[in-house]
Amino acid sequence: MFKTRGDIFISIRSRDLISTAIDDNNNSGRFNLFEDIIAEDDEILGVELVSATIPNSFYNLSNNNSNNTITFKEGGSAYTTLTIPSGSYDILELSAKLKELLEAQSTTFGNSYTYTFSYDKINNLLTITNSGNDAMFDFTTTTTCRRFLGFTSSIQTINSANGITSNRAVDITDTRNSIYIRLPNLSNSKVIESNSGKYSNVVAQVPIELSRNTFFTYDPPTKFVCELVQKQINSIDINITYQEETNPVNFERADWECNLIVSFFRISQTEKRAREFSHSLQQDMYNRIDQFNSNRIEAKQREEEIKKYLDNKLKNIKVE
Repeated sequence: MFKTRGDIFISIRSRDLISTAIDDNNNSGRFNLFEDIIAEDDEILGVELVSATIPNSFYNLSNNNSNNTITFKEGGSAYTTLTIPSGSYDILELSAKLKELLEAQSTTFGNSYTYTFSYDKINNLLTITNSGNDAMFDFTTTTTCRRFLGFTSSIQTINSANGITSNRAVDITDTRNSIYIRLPNLSNSKVIESNSGKYSNVVAQVPIELSRNTFFTYDPPTKFVCELVQKQINSIDINITYQEETNPVNFERADWECNLIVSFFRISQTEKRAREFSHSLQQDMYNRIDQFNSNRIEAKQREEEIKKYLDNKLKNIKVE
C-alpha cells in the first residue's frame, strides 16, 4: 500500500465536541465534519493519533472507579463499610485518611483503638496494626480499596501486635496506569483487545503520568496507523476510558485535546478482493456466533416453558 493523497489533519478539543456521555465527566463527544472524508474504490482510509494533551485531573480513588470503600469489624461487632472521600491519593495520604476513618468508627464501636499504618518504601508493602490487636478486614467486596493497600481479595485478621502486612505490591494506580483513546464510530480490523479477543475501537494506549493535577503531552514513540473498514467519515466520536471500555475516565470537567491524521492508501484489485473476502468471513463468523447464542437462549426459554407446563400439570393431578 502507498499513500495516494495528502493527509488530513484533524485537531479536536473536548470543549468543542457535542457531548455523547451519559454523565458530566467530559470523557467523550462527537465532532461533525463540515465535509465528508471519502475514499475512492481503490483506496482505504487510515487514522492515527499523532499527539494529545491530557489533564491528570482524574481521581485514582472514587465512586466512579468503584474502589473507594473499606470494610472491617472489631470484636463481636458486625462488619461496617466506610466510604473514603474521592480524590487523588498517594499511599501516605490514603493511610492518613483511613486512620482517621477507622479510629472514628472504632469509637462508635466503643473500643477507641488507635490504628497505625507503616509503609515500607523499599519493599512497597504496608503494615496495619491497632492498639487492641483486634480487627478483621474484608477485602473481598467489589468496591474495596485493597489494591491500593497491597492486599489480595481475602479476609485479613489483626490478632497480634504484628498486625497485617500486604501480600501483594502496594498499587496507588489500582491497575489504572493507562487510559485508552477510542473512536467508537470508526471500525477497524487491526486492533484486538485481550479482555474480549475481538477487534477493538482503540487507536492509542496512553500511559498515565505520575504527577497529578497537571497536564501531560502524549507523543507516540512509534507511529501506528489504524486501517479503517469504512470508506466514508462524516463524524468522529471520541471516547476515553480505562482498560475496560465500560469504565470511562472522569476528567472532573477538565479539557483535553487530541490531534488525528486521516490518510488515504491505495490497494490493488487483488488485495481489495482479498480484504472483501476476509471481511465477509469475519462477518459470517460473528453472525454464526450471534445465531448460536440466540439458539441457546431460545432453547433455554423453551425448556423453562416445558418445565412450567409440566409443573402445572403435576399440581393438578389428584393422587387417590
